[in-house]
Formats: sequence, structure tokens, C-alpha cells
Amino acid sequence: MRSLVLPQSSFSGLKSLAFGIEELDTLLGGLGLGEFVVFYGSWMSHLFSEMLCVRSQLPLVEGGLDSSVVFIDGGNVFDPYFISETARQLGLSPEEVLRKIWVSRAFTCYQLTALITEELPKILDREGSRLVVISDIAALYCDSDIGLWEAKRTFNRVSLFLWELVRQRKIVLVATSLSPHVDRKRCLEQYLLGRASVVAKVETGNPHAKISLEKHPSKALASVEFFYKKPEFQSLLEEFSEV
Repeated sequence: MRSLVLPQSSFSGLKSLAFGIEELDTLLGGLGLGEFVVFYGSWMSHLFSEMLCVRSQLPLVEGGLDSSVVFIDGGNVFDPYFISETARQLGLSPEEVLRKIWVSRAFTCYQLTALITEELPKILDREGSRLVVISDIAALYCDSDIGLWEAKRTFNRVSLFLWELVRQRKIVLVATSLSPHVDRKRCLEQYLLGRASVVAKVETGNPHAKISLEKHPSKALASVEFFYKKPEFQSLLEEFSEV
């Protein structure tokens, strides 16, 4: 089971979503309604997105959104065990937290496109969720059975749709794009990074990890570095320090 033991931040903002990690909240600020956020790079990008799925359910005064979550699983990576452990650390009921995360999986790029452009607006109408997470959003468009031109055309349409959805619905949308970064994935990511309002690159080594803020409408571009324990990549974040 994965676990994160994190230094807590005192950050709280009106209708903005905090990570609960002082250095990360200082780097990125709260994720405000109407922001299209992309984490790309290492697997830790996904861990951060799942942590936000839990924190979104906290009250506004605690840095949450007091909201359920829509999780579109393009990478087939949703981990209920990590969600449950994070909920326990925050004093929340794992069962209640999982019940408020609406998970939809896609196994082809065409399924993912339909989930995003056709089904997502309906789910938001029904549930009123303020946070949407889309895991490893470009992966399914890298299938070798799909021509590059078709993949680019479709992914461009999807990224534009998400940009417009965020503006219209005033939600927080977090998309991840995980390694390995093959040439096609890098090409597709450009559409995503170009339309996002907040972009952060996540890199992991041994034992250091680094998050670099590459795009933000108001924060200075900078990075934070932290340490995590091996052998479990997903285990313990012990110490954070700005670089």
C-alpha cells in the first residue's frame, strides 16, 4: 500500500484547492476555480493528482473545495488504496471519500474522447463537482494503430474542449501526462501545455524529486526539491526544501 506522510501547510484560500504541503502551496498557490492544471513527468504526478482528489472533499476553510470529484482514468492507474490511506491521514472516512469520486475508465483514445466531450459535461451537470482529474491523458493517443495526423487532430480537439469547459464551468481541472515520453507523446503534450493555465514538471531521481513550475498566470516560475525513501517510490515524502 502506498502512503504519504506530509508536512502540513497552513494555506487555505477561498474556493481554491491546497496540497497541504507548505512548499508546494507556496510554489503553486491554491488551485483556483477556472484553472486548467497539468502535471507531467514522473509517476509522482499521478500521486499528487490522487492526493487532490481527497483534499478536494475538505471544507473551504481547510484548503478544500467541499466537493466531490470526477476522475477520468485514461491511464488505467486509479488506486483506491492510496486514496484510502490519504483519507485516513486527513481524518476522513476512506469509504465516504471513495464514494464521492466518480471514476470512469477508457481503454481506447476514442472512448476517452467520448468520455471527455460527451459524458463529462453530463456528469458535471448531475454531480456539481468542482474538481476533474484526467489521468495520463495523452497515453491512449500514442497507440501505434492510430495515425499520427489523426491522433494530433483528435487530441487537439480534446484539449481545446477542456480549455473551454474549464472557462465555462469554473472548475479545477487537473490532467497528468506520465513518462515514458516517447516522441509522439511529446508532440501531443504541446497542445495540452499550450492551453493549460498552470504547468508543473515532476522529476524523480534517487533520493531526490523535483517539481518545476513552468507556467502560471500570477506566480513566479521556480522549483522545489524534496526527498523520498526507497525502495518504494510512492512511499514517504520526508523533507521539502526550495531550490
